[in-house]
Amino acid sequence: MGIFDFLFKNKKTSRNNEPQQEIASEIKEEYKGPLPIAETSYSVTKEEKHGIFEYIDFRIAGTSFYQKAIKKAIQQEKENSSFFDEKYEGMTNIEILEETYDEPIFEYGDALFSNCSLQLEPDNEYDAQAIAVYIDSFMVGHVPKKNFPEGKEYIYGQLTGDLKDNQKLNFSVSLKGGKYKINRNDEKIDIGESDYKLDGQVTIKTEYN
Repeated sequence: MGIFDFLFKNKKTSRNNEPQQEIASEIKEEYKGPLPIAETSYSVTKEEKHGIFEYIDFRIAGTSFYQKAIKKAIQQEKENSSFFDEKYEGMTNIEILEETYDEPIFEYGDALFSNCSLQLEPDNEYDAQAIAVYIDSFMVGHVPKKNFPEGKEYIYGQLTGDLKDNQKLNFSVSLKGGKYKINRNDEKIDIGESDYKLDGQVTIKTEYN
């Protein structure tokens, strides 16, 4: 093989490799999961496949005053939602004895409610910017003001006009507490019950342009 043949072959091979290099580059640019891009005292923002998502998590305030309403909401969910089909994380009493110790396994731990909303309360005598939390038609608490002032103010702004045209706000509630089973001595399961608590999450999605 002459030197010109050698150079020509290398040049041809290089050209043939160009599409493969482009494909490899595209593969590298494929979605690899949420990428954190910002964080505040009350939220975390991530770049994801279908947009930019800001997550705002908080413990819903005042639930001790709304235990009856929460129980009614749970009953309604049990009748109409698949989120409450599984009890005690799907664990049997034997599994709780063998796999846990002194750790309560709740009847509906972390179960998500299916129809949640935030409603402004401008006539609230204690807070003109109060934000009530509803599950279906049941009021179950408020967005907290204590230890969460900046987050509450931000959510209030989003509910009163700060959302942009390419943004959408969603709200979800998960259940904490309630009836539980617990292994305290590796011999038998004890049963107990605590007050229900609720965790809220506001998600603000910004669509890609």
